[in-house]
Amino acid sequence: MSLEDITAFANSTGDTFYAHTNQEAAEANPFFPGIVAHGYLLLSWAAGLFVEPAPGPVLANYGLENLRFITPVAAGDSIRVTLTAKKITPRETDEYGEVAWDALLTNQNDEIVATYDVLTLVEK
Repeated sequence: MSLEDITAFANSTGDTFYAHTNQEAAEANPFFPGIVAHGYLLLSWAAGLFVEPAPGPVLANYGLENLRFITPVAAGDSIRVTLTAKKITPRETDEYGEVAWDALLTNQNDEIVATYDVLTLVEK
């Protein structure tokens, strides 16, 4: 993750909260080491780490639950995502089922960055 990535996301989304754009103000906040990545940028990048581009059994992502941002991610940090299937619901009357995944984002120091459940619809 680079400062340019964080700045581009801030500019493209309009989310210019000072923790993403102002080094001095971010450092003055007890939660941030300086400029940090947007949580939603991290979620988007995490999806890019686990989404298969070719058509396959996953039909759609239909939501997130229990989202928590735990550790800030600064420029120069990297993230990793681990997915674990936690609940499978077949939906007997439909041609698809539901799979809920436990998503765990960690940084290069194996610190938890974010946790959430990804909800997907999948072919039977």
